[in-house]
Amino acid sequence: MLNLSPELIISVVIQLISVGIFIGVFKTTVAFMQEQISEIKEDLKTDKQELKDEMRKYNNVLERMIIAEQSTKSAHKRIDTLEEIIK
Repeated sequence: MLNLSPELIISVVIQLISVGIFIGVFKTTVAFMQEQISEIKEDLKTDKQELKDEMRKYNNVLERMIIAEQSTKSAHKRIDTLEEIIK
């Protein structure tokens, strides 16, 4: 028959409690990290959408600027032609 001393039993119980606490803390930490990762993913999705919207606005302004430059060139050519006619 096994002869278990009270010191050995207390030591095993304390070690089991320590392992239980470690596992609890580990699970809580993992759950917290998963929650933080989910929040970061949502923030990234929002930031990505905002960036896409800003790029669309920028591209729209760029297209309008190109059209305005073309119109200005055309106007300058007409003005140059009129100046030559006047001279």
